[in-house]
Amino acid sequence: MNFNLKIATLVLVSTVYTFGQTKVSSSSGQAQVYSLRECVDYALKNNLSMQQSQVSVESGMVTLDQAKMAKYPTANGQFNLNGNAGRNVDPFTNGIVTQTIGTNNLGVGLSMPIYDGFRNRNTVERARLTLEALQMDVNTMKNNVSLQVALAYLNALSTEDLIEVAQKQLDVTNFQFERMEKLVRAGTMPETNLFDLEAQRANDELSLLNAKNNHEAALLTLKQAMNAPADLVLKAERINVPDPNILQYGETANQVYENALGYLPEIKAGEIRMRVADRNIAIAKSLGLPTLSASTSWGTAYSSVAPIPVSAEFQGQTIPFVINFPQTTYTSEGINYFKQLGNNQNLNLGVSLRIPIFNGYNQKYQTQAATIQKKQTDLQNKSTKLQIKQNIDQAYITMLNAQKRYSATQTQVNALEKSFKAIETRYNAGANNFMDYNLAKTNLDRAKSNLVVAKYDYIFRIKVLDFYQNKPLEF
Repeated sequence: MNFNLKIATLVLVSTVYTFGQTKVSSSSGQAQVYSLRECVDYALKNNLSMQQSQVSVESGMVTLDQAKMAKYPTANGQFNLNGNAGRNVDPFTNGIVTQTIGTNNLGVGLSMPIYDGFRNRNTVERARLTLEALQMDVNTMKNNVSLQVALAYLNALSTEDLIEVAQKQLDVTNFQFERMEKLVRAGTMPETNLFDLEAQRANDELSLLNAKNNHEAALLTLKQAMNAPADLVLKAERINVPDPNILQYGETANQVYENALGYLPEIKAGEIRMRVADRNIAIAKSLGLPTLSASTSWGTAYSSVAPIPVSAEFQGQTIPFVINFPQTTYTSEGINYFKQLGNNQNLNLGVSLRIPIFNGYNQKYQTQAATIQKKQTDLQNKSTKLQIKQNIDQAYITMLNAQKRYSATQTQVNALEKSFKAIETRYNAGANNFMDYNLAKTNLDRAKSNLVVAKYDYIFRIKVLDFYQNKPLEF
């Protein structure tokens, strides 16, 4: 889809329409009138691509929260319960014993990063920028979704205007038929004139039927753009669109482009992703920097064969020693569970410094990969800007051509109306045959239909250029 058409969306959405709740068709099948704002709101709520884009934003928010939490200490607890039978190592004396031993270890460890080469800070900033870019992508997606609705909405209005033109054509033929019927009855005109007009009326009725069918097809396209059910009975609210004034556009194509650079979400998203690329390079470089962390832990243990400490007096001194009872089962006469946990506590404090020496050139290659990614992002941004510039240039030329076409069509309609009135007068007086009359009417009818199309096309092109500049437009 041409990008310049994409821009019409918010122009038409952000002007004269009032916000409203999503409507549903009544049980009687009566058409509900939808404004463009309501159609767009309905589409944004139900479009699957829009929902996927919003889910991406939610994922980005989770990634950002996760990166923020990485700077906090990590704490882990442990609880081990083991039983060993047969020949074992006494955990208290490290001696070999042949008996059943039950052990229990528990503790808590805490580790906290102090310095990591600013890796975590850059990771948080990268996640924040990525989230911001995703939000810009949502705005771009809103434009894409709204564009489809706006184009379908305008097409529905245009086909509705063509129904009015076809109806007026039929009214003119019916009026002429009734008049000719009276003249034929009076004997002043041949009956062949009445047959000719009857054939013309059949053609006009077919044209009206085709116009109505085209309008129904346009409404179906609108409902599909809204992702609404096909059986939803709706009617596009009329927009008070005045005849466009044939005036020179206020800005040049270059001025429109400069204004667009500061407005379009695609441009902003590209600029943000360049900053993301810078963070990726900084993170890759940090792999070669030292890291410093602090840790602490507390633990204690229990054993079913814990020795019972005793002491004796010798030459006025107290000498501690232990007695290991060669029993195979634990009894309450030994050291109880909670007393052992209290006696066996230990506390550890430490600081760890990690200095990278050689890591298989991991830092080098990751830095190179991040640098290449930045170049790719830069080229993508340049490509996007070039495409926008080309679209604006094309839209500007198309607007000028539409201006000329509307002006020429308006002049043609005015001239054909005068010609048709003159031929109709001569035809009613019998001075012109039906072929001349029919040719003049056909040319006028075609010109009026072309004028409707040219009117919407010209206004649409103006709105495209105005939207590039984020102008608050009104009809």
